[in-house]
Amino acid sequence: MNLSRFFKKELFVLCLIVLIGSFLRLWGVYTNSFAFTYDVGRDLLALWNIVYLYKIPLIGATTGLPGIFYGPWWYYLLAPFFIAASGDPQGIALTMSLIGILTIIIGFVFGKSLGGKFLGLTLAALISVSGNLISLSAQIWNPNIAPLFVIFILLVLIKIYKEETSDKSKYYFLLGLLLVFNIDLEIVFGLLLSIGIILSVVIIKRKKISIKNIALFILGGLIIFLPRIFFEFRHEFLMTKSFIGFFSGGSSSAAPKVPALFLSRLDILFDQFNSTLAMNNKLLGFVILLFIVLCLIVLYRKAGENIRYFITTSIIIVFVFLIGTIFFNHDIWPHYLVGLPVFYILLFGISLYLLRQKIAVLAPALIALAVFLINLNPSTLYKSLSKPLWIGDASVYRNQLAVIDYVYRQADGKKFKYVVYTPPVYDYTYQYLFLWLGPRKYHYPPSKKANLAYFILEPDFQYPSRLTDWLKQRTGDGKIINSEKLPSGIIVQTRVH
Repeated sequence: MNLSRFFKKELFVLCLIVLIGSFLRLWGVYTNSFAFTYDVGRDLLALWNIVYLYKIPLIGATTGLPGIFYGPWWYYLLAPFFIAASGDPQGIALTMSLIGILTIIIGFVFGKSLGGKFLGLTLAALISVSGNLISLSAQIWNPNIAPLFVIFILLVLIKIYKEETSDKSKYYFLLGLLLVFNIDLEIVFGLLLSIGIILSVVIIKRKKISIKNIALFILGGLIIFLPRIFFEFRHEFLMTKSFIGFFSGGSSSAAPKVPALFLSRLDILFDQFNSTLAMNNKLLGFVILLFIVLCLIVLYRKAGENIRYFITTSIIIVFVFLIGTIFFNHDIWPHYLVGLPVFYILLFGISLYLLRQKIAVLAPALIALAVFLINLNPSTLYKSLSKPLWIGDASVYRNQLAVIDYVYRQADGKKFKYVVYTPPVYDYTYQYLFLWLGPRKYHYPPSKKANLAYFILEPDFQYPSRLTDWLKQRTGDGKIINSEKLPSGIIVQTRVH
């Protein structure tokens, strides 16, 4: 009876955590307030080609390196959800939010497997309200699902690290599969994560790794690389040559001083730590970081073997990212570090777990609750919900839908064509929306040959002169009979030829 009552209490707390995390992730989808950007439009056009034109790609989108592409697994993964949503971007955005919610649940499963129910609930609670992780659920973008797969990797590591696991071969295969899949989600993050995980396994397991384990690990990775291997054979090793050329070409610019670069990267990681656990409050972030360091120094030796392994793994990975990013002479974008918040949360959760196990029982739960409430910030959340709906800018999905609806209302059944000025240059978002929504809602698509034209002009706040010059070049392209500025700042000109 007591066990049954406790199970119900644990389940109730988990359900409450998941409910709160779900609301924080689903509100933007419900109001169509999620980002709909160049990358999203490009990916949805690729999915359209896969689902409706049966064009199965061997590669995905371009990376930041010329001639090097991601694999197609992001598209393969999204295709079933694309079909289920009938191509509706809101349905795909819902999928991203559901992945974020699943991350909370899998975080609980991992924490409970590693240290019991307290650690499981702590990890789930912190993942639920972490501003950094919530933001990842608000955009349809391949790096944003990395945290879920990082936790899957940690679940596999539990099996590899446990001495009781007799045959670990299948887990090494899964590890290779998941590590290379993370490279497909974000190349810089995936490579640094792989280095950190491989180093951790080698250091922790040492001579207990067999040839069979290594072979199956490599096989798992090769399966993910397989489409790109086919692509390479068909295109005379295009990516291989580009990759070699990138590293053999050298750099003409002077290398920055390592100490300054080290401090810069340390500051970036600390900012990410704050956005993960401290609502971007640097003082609170420093206090939490100091708490983690003190707990680990004092209590590390008293921790169980598996807990020590995951402390070591987390520290190695953060250190690899700190050192690895020093080799980049350009800016470090947030998606390069997309899955690191999982390790910050894990280290904080383990610190609370150790404190509870060895010193106090109530204090760690109160600390976890305090950090949970600080990140949830109920009063600010209530105020934001009581305000009128946020308008946003040209990249908000709701605002782009408003443009499509405006154009079709003005056209009133007549044939029309459209031209788009957008700062990213490529108008993939409007290409997709006219392709998907035009026939679906208004029963006809735009025409390439029509006297009626709509010029959709997105604001270019960074380089306003580019829009001015673009319009000057099109002065004689039809007569402007109407110009409407929508609340988002997007201007739609109606022109006739």
